[in-house]
Amino acid sequence: MRQTIINVSNRLPVTVGEQIKRSSGGLVAALEGMGDERFDLKWLGWPGGEVPDPARRAEVERTLESEFGCVPVFLTREEADGHYEGFSNTSVWPLLHYLPTMFRYETPWWDHYRNVNGKFADKVLSIARDGDLVWVHDYQLMLLPAMLKEAKPSLRIGFFLHTPFPSYEVFRCHPKREELVLGLLGADQIGFHTFGYLRHFRSSVLRLLGVDSEVTRIRHHGHTARLGVYPIGINAPRFAEELDKPEYRQKVEHFRDVYRGKRLILSVERLDYTKGLLRRLDAIDLFLSERAPDERDTIKFIFISIPSREGVDEYRVLREDVEARIGRLNGKYATLNNSPIHFIHGSVTFTDLCALYGSAAVGMVTPLVDGMNLVAKEYVAAQDPEQPGALVLSNMAGAAQELDAAVLVNPYDMDGVAEGIQHALQMSLDERRERHADMMRVLRRNDITAWHERFIEALTSAGTARSKRAESQERQRLARVAGIAVRRD
Repeated sequence: MRQTIINVSNRLPVTVGEQIKRSSGGLVAALEGMGDERFDLKWLGWPGGEVPDPARRAEVERTLESEFGCVPVFLTREEADGHYEGFSNTSVWPLLHYLPTMFRYETPWWDHYRNVNGKFADKVLSIARDGDLVWVHDYQLMLLPAMLKEAKPSLRIGFFLHTPFPSYEVFRCHPKREELVLGLLGADQIGFHTFGYLRHFRSSVLRLLGVDSEVTRIRHHGHTARLGVYPIGINAPRFAEELDKPEYRQKVEHFRDVYRGKRLILSVERLDYTKGLLRRLDAIDLFLSERAPDERDTIKFIFISIPSREGVDEYRVLREDVEARIGRLNGKYATLNNSPIHFIHGSVTFTDLCALYGSAAVGMVTPLVDGMNLVAKEYVAAQDPEQPGALVLSNMAGAAQELDAAVLVNPYDMDGVAEGIQHALQMSLDERRERHADMMRVLRRNDITAWHERFIEALTSAGTARSKRAESQERQRLARVAGIAVRRD
């Protein structure tokens, strides 16, 4: 009998309108292939939008379950706004990303957040059976593990945080900081992208609750929450397959014709203030004015900005600021033969994206802070190993912990970023090949399959003899990373 995994996220991997269609996204791509012969994967979450009509709601529920393997949690518009746009994205998100100046909190948001987490708990409990695994994802559902554990202690519950976890001094700004930490401690297994995020979480537990911990576990009120580091990867074989298709090669040739005589520097990001787009443009300004004044005809920056939270005022203002800044830079540095920045606000097809990755001499990924950042890994995966480009990567992204062969830059240092662009463009072919080979070894070792298999293995075997041996080894490994000594079992 296959193991059932109830995968719980804020949004389902579908879009519900007049028709129900499968949607894309980072988590959707991450969990591709999990529902194979080993697992029966059920996906539980909000279907997006309000479905007030009971008959339509029943129809949507039947279709989602039968055709998509999804279990919907229906919310009113008020609940969704208060929980997601309010509490999650306006109070929790900024602090997780070290941006307290963007933080705002309103008491009604907390009521919606707690109530929505309760609705998710009720839905999980209505379908969960003994032996099922429940895997909860991300900051929108931080109360859910404790709610589930209190209602049904026999459930095996995992939680993975896809964002950074900040230092205690930042996280303590949140009025509900203790409640959020206690919510996570209901999980049996808590996963982070990097050891630094795990360390910050342990520090917050100690400072907020007075509970000490070991490197890989926290004991609280008779329950043990195990901690682990599981850097998320990409579906590298999918990129390898795409690069073999004739459609891909045709697109590459098309872009080479369109941008003939120019070296491309590619930036692909969601339109979000954590991505540092305005600072990136400042660095480009500095680069064009001081480091490459004679190359304005031969260098082209391509900005692909994926729309994000366009109903939120801060994001609308950000888009206006980015577009205005790009307009000024194009006016300042345009020549008769070239405008330096080509800005696209919208999504592109996977084939187009891969072809742009493969055509770009430099991939520029400089968020102010990021839990991981898969764009950096995608750029590397799409490179020709014989003629690879160079990756300029923010040292504030989780990916920098793995891709240390990239040109690492401080996204707050404009001159340093400009220097990083220059270094990447001037790098020899031998050096680019060596760096690319190092990064590809990391991508293959920590691909998307390894990510979910390692997490599920840890969650499944928690407390067994096999798990205790693995946990002891993991504690020793993390201790070496942290430079501390730990007790051997």
